[in-house]
Amino acid sequence: MEETDAPALPLVQPLRDAGVDFTVHEHPVIRTAEDIRSRTDFPVERSVKVMAFTAEGGRVLLAAVPGPARLQYGRLAAAVGVRRSSLEPAGADVLAALDMEPGGVSPLCTRPDVTVVLDSAVPDMGRVFCGSGRADRTLELEAADILRMAHHPVVAGIAAPRGA
Repeated sequence: MEETDAPALPLVQPLRDAGVDFTVHEHPVIRTAEDIRSRTDFPVERSVKVMAFTAEGGRVLLAAVPGPARLQYGRLAAAVGVRRSSLEPAGADVLAALDMEPGGVSPLCTRPDVTVVLDSAVPDMGRVFCGSGRADRTLELEAADILRMAHHPVVAGIAAPRGA
């Protein structure tokens, strides 16, 4: 695994401007927890899994949960005040508008109209690995910086442990 500061990533400059201590890791494309285990040396329990959704009125949501956890869709909907039935996975066109690609969804987004919803466990996870916008790059940074960088973050219990 090679480490680089990957200046082509749109998130790099805003992170630098905010004084965030981060590392960009370059690796083969990863999309699942199994990919993380087999293609990187990142500990899955230190990862933040992020899923992108659209909801009522074209609202875009980024939901971030600890890597081993499962997102609870009803809890996500309740946290942002939308109907569960209105949540739909964001398509490639929505991700492209966010400068992201499938497998690389990041909890960091420079667009102020995007709602970032963090599971209540995420801000206290310490140093974590999360999406960078690209499936072949991972950001390593303090979870508290994810919360600090979000424009209008929502912190709520949106995850359940695996097997629950």
